[in-house]
Amino acid sequence: MFRKSFRLSLLALLLLHVPASFAYQADKTAHTVTVSPGATPAATTTDLRNAFGFLISRPDKDTQWTMKFNPGKYTLTGQVMASGLQNTIVTSSDPKNPAQLVKIAGWNSATSAEYLLYFRMCQKVQLLGMEFYGQTDFAQNTNPFWPDQGVYFGSCNVVRVDGNKFYNFGNAALRVVTDARDPVPGVNSFKTMVSNNLFNNIYQTATTATDTLHGGTAQSTWLKNTFLNLRGSVKFASRTSGAQHIEFWSNVINGGDHFGLEINNYTDFKIQNNIIQNIKEVAMNIYTANVPNRFNWGDDFIISGNTIKNVGRGIRYAHSPYSDGYQNIPKNLVIDSNVLTDVHDPLNFVPAIWVTGGKVDVAKITNNKLSAISNKQYLDVIAGSTNVSIKGNTVDGAAYVAKDK
Repeated sequence: MFRKSFRLSLLALLLLHVPASFAYQADKTAHTVTVSPGATPAATTTDLRNAFGFLISRPDKDTQWTMKFNPGKYTLTGQVMASGLQNTIVTSSDPKNPAQLVKIAGWNSATSAEYLLYFRMCQKVQLLGMEFYGQTDFAQNTNPFWPDQGVYFGSCNVVRVDGNKFYNFGNAALRVVTDARDPVPGVNSFKTMVSNNLFNNIYQTATTATDTLHGGTAQSTWLKNTFLNLRGSVKFASRTSGAQHIEFWSNVINGGDHFGLEINNYTDFKIQNNIIQNIKEVAMNIYTANVPNRFNWGDDFIISGNTIKNVGRGIRYAHSPYSDGYQNIPKNLVIDSNVLTDVHDPLNFVPAIWVTGGKVDVAKITNNKLSAISNKQYLDVIAGSTNVSIKGNTVDGAAYVAKDK
């Protein structure tokens, strides 16, 4: 009896002193890791870091594992990094009760970094059904708060971000980009699917790198996302060549203090069947952003089937020269079958569909329906452009007749 009692007491003592590295539960048979909110924010942060560390260093990286977040509020004291993670699904264990990742009050970007989750140099990662909360309510104004960011994917390949919710971020709620420390210059971020997410009261989503040697992303699809109370824009920007093959389909952008969709220096971009409304400035702004490493951009833009309503300006494609005067002539611009209603340019001279800044070769502005354009400036393509087709467009239900230039 004494020996049995001693063994039980020893077991209890050992359980009381389980190290923090064992705060998560790993099931090697089911290939799952399960986490729960810790007793304190510091414990929660440590537990998540350890759980990701286990998944990163596991020997069977070719086997898909799932990291399950039990319901609850995960208050973090610092950024949780997952560098080199492979073949992993990160998800809420209960889709009806998503896990909530929150920054602790007084989060200091100088010591805690800027993101809740930071994925770098990852392969085949899925982020599903989570909620993320920043620190910026924009109650006083719509100014950005740059240190307040949400989730980062840097130089990651084959990524899916689906069914998540992002609230109250003063900078990028989601950033998909080529990492500044990537040894390969240019673009090294590929095949990201961003779908069915809600972004509410955020400054922006972004693909802008933090240095001048690396670019944005390529082969990325953004599908059926909803953006509400957008303070900056849904932004795609690159500082190097190679940012290309983007599909932005069936998204809703409702409410914005700046732009709706903003694109700098990308090529091969399809923007189709989106709803962009209640934007104070430009619904869709595509333009040259000056960068030290000038390069060609702008070929193969397709803007079709979009609905734009109650905006300051409609569609602007401005292939302006770089600051040193360099400029290429992009090819194949299609603006077709869009509906633009209630466009009220504050400067009173900008056309609802405006191709400006530099010449284009092969531009088709066709079958668009315009109505309630306050300044009565409808369509314009910069002089000197070649192979331009403007036909089938209507204004207030009547056929639009293009002006000779």
